[in-house]
Amino acid sequence: MDYLAKRIQRGNKIEVDLLKKNSMKFLITQIQDYLLSQEKAPRERTSFWASEVETPVFDLYHKWIGTPPTNPISADRLLIMQTGKLVEESYRYIFERMGILIPPKIPFWKWLKGIRYKQHRIDIEREGIKVSGYLDAIIKEEGKLVPIEIKSFYGYYQEKELLEGKPKISYLKQLAVYLDALKAEKGYLLYIDRGTGKTYQFPLFRNEVAYACNLIKFNIQDVYKRWARLYKFNILPKIEPKSEFRYKYPLEEIDWSKVSKSQLTKALNNQAILGDWQVKYSNWKDLILKQEGSTLGYSDEEIEKIKELYGQNKTR
Repeated sequence: MDYLAKRIQRGNKIEVDLLKKNSMKFLITQIQDYLLSQEKAPRERTSFWASEVETPVFDLYHKWIGTPPTNPISADRLLIMQTGKLVEESYRYIFERMGILIPPKIPFWKWLKGIRYKQHRIDIEREGIKVSGYLDAIIKEEGKLVPIEIKSFYGYYQEKELLEGKPKISYLKQLAVYLDALKAEKGYLLYIDRGTGKTYQFPLFRNEVAYACNLIKFNIQDVYKRWARLYKFNILPKIEPKSEFRYKYPLEEIDWSKVSKSQLTKALNNQAILGDWQVKYSNWKDLILKQEGSTLGYSDEEIEKIKELYGQNKTR
């Protein structure tokens, strides 16, 4: 072995020894561990949040009563959320430099303590329940206050929908809560592509009865009524609501003519379940499975049933 090779081998050994000695981790692992450690224990709830406009009632209920998550958020998801927050901060900084950002009001006693808000907070009461939220930004346009909701995304399918003028209605409803609270006539939903930096802008308009963005129209009062029903009939009496979404569709109820070969292959190999995506991202997924009476993944019997039902469809 030549001199250079020996130096490299010796250097590698020293590096490995140091890692073992100091129990050092990759930087990305340290970041993930830090983000997980910053996840706070749930506080006692007093209001619904604007970001929960389309959160499933099952998840909302368990958030309110403080049920520990059976499927807590992953470090990867936290990193994505952190990236989104950094995007929001960068746009607030741009608005500030442009001279159009409206800074949040800070109580004098908090200002003396050095407390500074980055976002405006809203607190309103609708349908007998309290509603809160933090706005990404408020700008002044033609002398009027305009709330801004900022979202980051990545992926072809999301971009395709945006190009067709179809932002997610959950984001529009969240923005609608802010328009309602501020009695604003207009707000902007901004989408930023994390891969290219390309930005899409969708104006949301408010009138006395409805909110509209392109061809999308809705009444935010429906959201308040949904929250009020959950609060009255489930949260107060502590009665668990039935999940609106299923982890696993009953096999006999599936239209197998619409199931692609790739979906079938993944199902037969237990790589995918034919069900509602909302359950996949629920922090209480295991509780939904328990309520539904389902097992994680497909059993051998279910796989055989899938083959039978798919085969019957092909012979028709």
